[in-house]
Amino acid sequence: MRPLAPVAQRRHSGANKLVGRQHRAIERYMLTLSDLRTSARDQVLFECVAGSRAYGTATADSDTDLRGVFIQPADAFVDLSPPQDLVADERHNEVYFSLRRLLELLGQANPNVLELLYMPDDCVRMLHPVYRSLLAVRSAFITRQCIDTHVGYAFSQVKKAKGQHKWINQPQAEAPPRPESYCQVLLKERWWPTDGSPPARPVPLSNSALNLRECHAAGLEGAADWYRLYHIGPDATGVFQGEQVQTASISLAQERTQFVGLLQFNQRAFEQAKNDHKHYWIWRAERNEARWRQQERGELDFDAKNMMHTLRLLMSARAMINEGQPRVRFAGAELEELRAVRAGQLRYAEIMQRAESLRDDCEHRRDQADLPERVDPAMLKRLLIDLTHAWQYP
Repeated sequence: MRPLAPVAQRRHSGANKLVGRQHRAIERYMLTLSDLRTSARDQVLFECVAGSRAYGTATADSDTDLRGVFIQPADAFVDLSPPQDLVADERHNEVYFSLRRLLELLGQANPNVLELLYMPDDCVRMLHPVYRSLLAVRSAFITRQCIDTHVGYAFSQVKKAKGQHKWINQPQAEAPPRPESYCQVLLKERWWPTDGSPPARPVPLSNSALNLRECHAAGLEGAADWYRLYHIGPDATGVFQGEQVQTASISLAQERTQFVGLLQFNQRAFEQAKNDHKHYWIWRAERNEARWRQQERGELDFDAKNMMHTLRLLMSARAMINEGQPRVRFAGAELEELRAVRAGQLRYAEIMQRAESLRDDCEHRRDQADLPERVDPAMLKRLLIDLTHAWQYP
């Protein structure tokens, strides 16, 4: 299909069509997934099944990922609020990019967006004529910068595969954290111990015989998170009210007779622990169990799926050098290699050796590739205007 002619070369005879579909879209700038499936369906330009089912690497346990592109009327760009970039579900299994954001990311040679221009036909669920016009010029987005970003994204997957901050490496107990676990006490007899141990060393509350339910706390001037601590006995109201320290008025008599030392409550660490606990159990509830079995059984010390994506991205970069377009659907020996990595059949060192070989090949041949250095920004601007106009005035 021929690229669209510039706006100035087309007739504006369809202006009156704004009254129907167009006005409805203008009134609804902020869209939801429900809108894109129903009332704003006419704003969806493209929809496809993405991820492993597009790559050919899906297993019986694979999720189904949907990706799409929606368009906004020109009026949305002069509204005081920024135009909406994305519509997605919480887990990002379903993601729709605005046309504007799609073009912006294509200009940055983003691998995850570039593949939306090269999806296999059997993965495409919806294809609007306006998106066909974009596909007609998709080769203009294949640049040497794309090789760089594919290689960069590939090795970011290596870091994720070994990441110590993955939830799989941070199992959490079912019970939520308690504030008492983030308390230390400096008992008055430990300020200058008689046993020769170092002075003024706080210890975890659990290492003391104190029960905070039998104590009162008073703020310590000029020392955040520190409190004077007094043992009151069974009649005490306790140090914590919920998850906050409850300070109390202390009489002069209590000051002299019931003071036991200082309490530190690391509230920042406690709040972080609560947040981590919450998100860990959300991850546990929503995760794809099959992905983590080998790591939890101790068979692998890395995330095989991340390492598969490392090789996939590098193979795609090589395809751009050899064939002028990225590889989305894999077959033959490449597919068998990716599946072997995903199944945990290759050792980490073997995968890294293969990845480094692919990277070196791409970097060596990059400058000889018959490709422009990067996308022309002026072309992106023209496309956004022309495609938006073509949709508004069909």
